Amino acid sequence: MRQQIILWCLCIGMSPLWAADAKDIFLSKSGESFSSYEWRAKVFLQTHKQWVKPEDSKRELADVMPFELLPDPERCANRPKIGILLSHGLSDSPFSMRDPARALQKSCYQVRVILLPGHGTKASDLLLVDENDWRKTFQDAANEFQKKVDVFYVGGFSTGGALAAEYAWQHSDTVSGVLLFSPLFKIHSNIDWLSPFLSYFKDWLDNYPADDFAKYASIPVPAIASAYRLAKEVRAQLFDNPKNIPVFMALSEDDQTVDASVSEGVFSKAMISPKSQMVLYSKTKSNAQTDRIRIYNTNWPKRQILGLSHMSIHGDPRNPYYGEKGEYRICDWYLSDRSLYDACRTDPNNWFGEKSDALMSRSAHAARISWNPTFDVLMKQASNFIQATAYLN
Repeated sequence: MRQQIILWCLCIGMSPLWAADAKDIFLSKSGESFSSYEWRAKVFLQTHKQWVKPEDSKRELADVMPFELLPDPERCANRPKIGILLSHGLSDSPFSMRDPARALQKSCYQVRVILLPGHGTKASDLLLVDENDWRKTFQDAANEFQKKVDVFYVGGFSTGGALAAEYAWQHSDTVSGVLLFSPLFKIHSNIDWLSPFLSYFKDWLDNYPADDFAKYASIPVPAIASAYRLAKEVRAQLFDNPKNIPVFMALSEDDQTVDASVSEGVFSKAMISPKSQMVLYSKTKSNAQTDRIRIYNTNWPKRQILGLSHMSIHGDPRNPYYGEKGEYRICDWYLSDRSLYDACRTDPNNWFGEKSDALMSRSAHAARISWNPTFDVLMKQASNFIQATAYLN
C-alpha cells in the first residue's frame, strides 16, 4: 500500500516528504558545542523567521532562540553539576520552556533548551523535516551536554517529552531521570492513524497566519504524521521494556492535544521506578495522593478556570506573554470566526481552561488557559524529585 501511494504521488507530480529540499532548515551537528549551536541558530533565524511584527524582530528572535541557563556561581557554589536538557513540542519554540528552565536554574541546575528543526521560523518549514530530524537534534544535544555535567537529566513538553523519554530509555546507563510535561505518547484522536496516509495527498487541513511569534497557528499534515509515528514508536519501546529510570510527569486529565489516559498507562506500566512521580490535574477528581501519584482538582470558579490545558501545565502565571495577565491570550479555537476570536482575546471577564462543553457553557468565547496557578508548587516538586534521584545510578 505504501509503495502504491508513493508511485501515485510521483505520477501526478507530488513529492513525498523525504524528497523535499531541506537545505535551508536548521539542523544539529554531532559534537558541536552549544555556543556554536546557538550562534548558527541565531544566523539562521535572522534570515528565515517570519516576523509577526517586524518592528519587534529583536524580541521575537531572542524569544525563539535555543538557550542555556547557568546556576548562580555564588549561591550554588560547591555543588555537583546537574544538567537538564529540555525540548519544546510540535509547533512551539524554546520560549515555551522558558518558565520551567528558569525555575530549575534557581534550584541550582544547569539547563539547556534546544530548537527542533522546522520550528521558530514559519509553519511551512515543518514540511521539510520529520521525526528523525527531531530525534537527531535531541540526541546530538544530549550526547554533548552530558559530557559537561556530573549528573544528567532529560525532559520536554509534548513531542519534546516523547523525544526525552526515548533518549532516556536508550541511554539508561547515563541518564539519571526524566522530566515530562504533557508528554506525547498518543495524539488525542481516534483517527490519528490516518495522518501518515493523508500526508501523501494533502499538506494542510487549515493554514492560518500566525499572530503569536512563539508558536505556529497551524500544523501541516506531514508534521502531524511525524508526531504520530514518533509517539507510536516511543510508546511501544517503553511498554516493551519497562525500566527503573525515575520519571517526573505532569499532565492534565482534560488535555485535548495528547491522550492523557495513554500517558497514565505508560507511567503505570513502563515507568516502574518507585521514585517516579506523576502529577495529574483534573477538573472532576478530588485532591488525592499515593506513593507515586498526586491529583489536584482544577475546578477553580473563583478564578474563572475550569481545567488545565495541554500547554498550561508548565506555564508561570507571571509570564508577561502567556501568563495570567500576559499580553497574549490563546484563542485558537476561533480562528475560523474572527468576531469570536476577537471577543475571546479582549473579554476582561473571560473563562479559561481546556476546551469542553462545560467550559463553553460558562462563556461564549472561553480561552485556552496558558498558565498553571500552581506552577511554583509543581516546580518545587520537580526540584525535589531531582534532589531525591540524582545519585541513584
